[in-house]
Amino acid sequence: MTKKLTKSMKKKLKIISVLIVLLLIAGGGYYSYRTAHEKTAAQMPLQAVSAMVVTEKEIMPEASFVARIESKDKVGLRARVSGFLQERLFKEGDVVKKDQPLFLIEKVNFEANVREAEANYAKAQANAKNAQSQYERTQTLFKTKDVSEARLDEARAANESAKADVAQTKALLDLAQKDLEYTVITAPMDGKIGESKYSVGELIGPDSGVLATLVTINPIDAVFSVSENQLLVLQDEFKQADKAEVYFITSNGKTYPEAGQINFVDVTLDENMNTLKIKASFPNPDNKLIAGQYGRVLLKSLTPVKAIVIPMKAVQQDMTGSFVYVLTADNKVERRMIKRGTELADFEMTVNDGLQVGDKIITEGFQKIAPQMTVQPVFDK
Repeated sequence: MTKKLTKSMKKKLKIISVLIVLLLIAGGGYYSYRTAHEKTAAQMPLQAVSAMVVTEKEIMPEASFVARIESKDKVGLRARVSGFLQERLFKEGDVVKKDQPLFLIEKVNFEANVREAEANYAKAQANAKNAQSQYERTQTLFKTKDVSEARLDEARAANESAKADVAQTKALLDLAQKDLEYTVITAPMDGKIGESKYSVGELIGPDSGVLATLVTINPIDAVFSVSENQLLVLQDEFKQADKAEVYFITSNGKTYPEAGQINFVDVTLDENMNTLKIKASFPNPDNKLIAGQYGRVLLKSLTPVKAIVIPMKAVQQDMTGSFVYVLTADNKVERRMIKRGTELADFEMTVNDGLQVGDKIITEGFQKIAPQMTVQPVFDK
């Protein structure tokens, strides 16, 4: 019995010894694998990214907006009296001067009306003169008791009535003369006249509508709208500017040679579009700018200001807004939201908020990085 127990124990001890050896072998293998993995990881280089140190630059603030050329004034020419159109004194598309005759309505009837009104006025004046004399004689006779007071009252009334007739006929004469003047339709301002809707010989009058449209061309306006966000950017970047110039960039990219000036800023934002309407006036002596033409208005400060400027390629965009990747002191990647400023030449832009001088930002290599990842920056020269 004792021999059997001893034999069983020896067998169990042998099994335990084998297990211990296997565990030691497995532990040694894991340690070797871990050491080799850590050594390999330590030998792998960090992801290289292009980076730059944020600095402040002196810039001339600029801003551009889509604009449309519009005439400062637009007038629809209409007839004030009725008559046959006798003559059209311009060619469609002509540049005309203020007070230049444009349409001539047949005058015969209006001239006759003036002559009749002049005759009635002259007759009323003669009657008034006679009534005044009669009244004065009646006054003298009344003082000597040769006429009654009733006769004096009649003479006074006749005199006042004659004076009223003079005023009435003078008013009718004025109207007749004015109607005669209206037979000549003149330009109320300098400008360019468009297509005429009526031909010589047609009957025209106050109910005929617009005969032709006259628009000013010199100066002429470029009208553009600024969103609320753009307005805030302008206020930030132009707040130090003492003076700004305004230019118009045509659709082919050329700059119109004459500088303009802001002549109108609306007092409220448009409720539907949340934009502010602004007008810039430009000299247009050669009629190079045409109403309806599209382009861009460029606002350019003449006063240099200091601003943080970074390459546009460093700025990322998603649903939350604009952001950049900033490097910490130990070169870990952090995402930081920024407030965009104005786009400048050479693919640069200003940053109005979110960055400070001395910050390090990544400019290239975004595809292989993520926040909190340690990288190897290569600074731009």
